[in-house]
Amino acid sequence: MEGFKAGRVRLSQFYKKALYSHWNFNEKVDYLRVLGALDESDPQSPQVITSNYIMARPNCLESSNLYAVCCRNECEDLMGHL
Repeated sequence: MEGFKAGRVRLSQFYKKALYSHWNFNEKVDYLRVLGALDESDPQSPQVITSNYIMARPNCLESSNLYAVCCRNECEDLMGHL
C-alpha cells in the first residue's frame, strides 16, 4: 500500500483500503493535517505519512484517565544516546 515516496500512502489508496478490509480509515483530511500525518507537498496527490499516523495519540489504548498505552517508538532509544 506504499505510495511514490517511502513511508507514504496516497490518500485515495488510504481511504480505499477501508472498503476492502477490516481497517476503518475514515479520518478527515483536516484531522490528518492536525496529526501531522498528511503530506501535501504535491497538492494534486496528497499522501498519508504512515509513521506519523501510526504513532499518533489517537491510536493509543486509553488504559485509564491517567495514562495510555502506545506503540513503542524505537527512535526514542537512539535519540537518548545522542
